[in-house]
Amino acid sequence: MEAKLKKMTLVFLGMFMIAFSASAQSLEEAKEAAQLGDQMRKADEYGEAMKAYGESVSICKELDTESATGLLEVVADKWIKSHLDYANALLKQDQHDDALDYYNKALELAGDYNQDEYVAKAERNIPKVWYQKGKFNLENGNFEDAIEFLEKAIEGDPDYEWAYIRKAQAFSEMEQPENMEKAVEEAIAIGEEAQKENVINTAEKVAYRYFYNTGATALKGKNYEVAAENLGKAVEYNGSSTLYHYLAISHGEISNYEEAAENEDKAIELMKEEGKSGEELAKYYYALGGYYKEIGETSNACEAFKNAAYGDYKENAEYQIEEVLDCN
Repeated sequence: MEAKLKKMTLVFLGMFMIAFSASAQSLEEAKEAAQLGDQMRKADEYGEAMKAYGESVSICKELDTESATGLLEVVADKWIKSHLDYANALLKQDQHDDALDYYNKALELAGDYNQDEYVAKAERNIPKVWYQKGKFNLENGNFEDAIEFLEKAIEGDPDYEWAYIRKAQAFSEMEQPENMEKAVEEAIAIGEEAQKENVINTAEKVAYRYFYNTGATALKGKNYEVAAENLGKAVEYNGSSTLYHYLAISHGEISNYEEAAENEDKAIELMKEEGKSGEELAKYYYALGGYYKEIGETSNACEAFKNAAYGDYKENAEYQIEEVLDCN
């Protein structure tokens, strides 16, 4: 009986030693895989690194021991970070779809292993991929696709001001002023909240350029009402002496003489700040005098024509002063 008991003890001891040896060997394999992952990561071999880390994690999960669990936590962190780092590298190389795949995989793994920090990083970076896809399509003339991708960027990050700006540019190219202006205003609101002057200025330039170009083209084509409408929108975002002068002409041609005088006066004031000479301003003062004359503001008209009495406009301005308005 004693011999039999001793034999059974030896059998159980042998089985334990075998199990212990297998466990130790497997844990060692997990460590080796993790070390290989570290080496590959240092060499920027992301694919091999992630494969090695994944193998190490898989072994640790099968072992389900305290030592394996501790190793798993360390390796899982490196595994997830490698996905994020690789996605970042792909994004810089404009490999947008691949970057998106690895960000999403990082997000999935981070959720599985309760890595909230990496969840947040992935969620912050995914909208950047959609933005870059949108920007790429915008630059290549694929405006509808650009808008689709930019809207996904905004869905992921509602305060993504540059996504709104690029969307405004796409709508501008598609000649959809209402949608363009809505995107511009959203970008401006975010820029003002965050006190980002460059965002505000860039957004305003998008709207200004669209309305100015549309208005100037209409003016050249003698479509004065369209010109007045668009140039009037342009001054909401910026102003220049040329813009105000064009707006004055547009209103003058459709007999809106008060608006014409107001805008011509603004044009002249800006040109004074630019250092224009009296002779250079004569043309604009002569036009201003005509607008004042049409609305019956004789004193203002006389003053404008006096300022216009230079160079090529001298004779006609003096005629208005002496023969038409009888200025004192």
